[in-house]
Amino acid sequence: MSNDSVQPGGVALRDPFYGAPFTEAVRRFWRKYTVFTGRASRSEFWWWWVTSFVVGLVLQLVPQAFTPGSPVLENPVGSYLFVLWGLVTLIGSLALGARRLHDANLSGLWQFLHVVVGIGSLVLLVMFLLPRNPKGERFH
Repeated sequence: MSNDSVQPGGVALRDPFYGAPFTEAVRRFWRKYTVFTGRASRSEFWWWWVTSFVVGLVLQLVPQAFTPGSPVLENPVGSYLFVLWGLVTLIGSLALGARRLHDANLSGLWQFLHVVVGIGSLVLLVMFLLPRNPKGERFH
């Protein structure tokens, strides 16, 4: 499928979808899994973040129902499923993060702040919350 093709909602896949509904944001995440160029709206980013968080939580809690004696969130099966989910979505999440930063006119390389323990992810959280900056159109 071409990046020029118009998707549901009338927005080309190559363009950020401002006000993207939940289903379209998740669909765009998978369709643009390895695309580190371009931009992504806040709604595209945050709908995916919420989805990924909920899926990760469910993957940890469902095995708990089959082993009620183990401490919550310490079930080895749930932990393996959670790590597997993280690995499966890692590249797409980094790509989406880069596109989100581009929309705020920031380099995707800012994501390296994740390696700074404690403060790095907090600074990135603030960056992901920044509104669209028209100068970010340079990242196409």
